[in-house]
Amino acid sequence: MKMRAKRKSKPPEKTASAAAAEGFDCLKSFAVVKSSYDPQNDFRESMVEMIEEMGIRKAEDLEELLACYLTLNSDEYHELIIKVFRQVWFDVNHAAACHDR
Repeated sequence: MKMRAKRKSKPPEKTASAAAAEGFDCLKSFAVVKSSYDPQNDFRESMVEMIEEMGIRKAEDLEELLACYLTLNSDEYHELIIKVFRQVWFDVNHAAACHDR
């Protein structure tokens, strides 16, 4: 099972927010293959880690991240990836709404 795209190292002067402003580019990443006893949790942890590392907040960037997961993983995991992604998207939007209050 391929879990996620790992970002190739970026120049040290770029911050996470600057990289996120450029968008998450799946083609500039490489896959990490992982065996898992709990793929749902592993996908969730991976997505949250990528969102935090890249400072992803915009819907377009989140959708691109989803597209990367779907591209990098076999069809048998797509339903699970979408299920996990929906929950992560909800959590990100809920946290942003709470932060804005």
